[in-house]
Amino acid sequence: MILWAFLIGMVLCALALRIIRAEDVARVTDKFGSAVTQFAAWCAFGMLLMGGTWGLGIVIPGLTAAAVIMFRNSDLSPRLPALAPYKMPLGIAALLASVATWIGVLNLMEDIPNA
Repeated sequence: MILWAFLIGMVLCALALRIIRAEDVARVTDKFGSAVTQFAAWCAFGMLLMGGTWGLGIVIPGLTAAAVIMFRNSDLSPRLPALAPYKMPLGIAALLASVATWIGVLNLMEDIPNA
């Protein structure tokens, strides 16, 4: 559960942060949606990184976080801004994935099986 929630959350963070980066370059005027998405995505990124480090060790979360940062700054996908109307749901879904990761981590802390 921890691994899948972590990976799904990081993919959602990468998409949300890349869309925000593309909108910054294109000077899109949707300030509220961009602010909410950026806040949600960065909060989820931090929570996923902490939860992933606790539950999975340092290698997988470290490499995944580096990949998210590199994807955010790259110009690999010119079609990605087409997802701009879905940026807020992507950021909120990343937050939900971080909550699921932390539920798994807390289950590990309490020695509950099937974490």
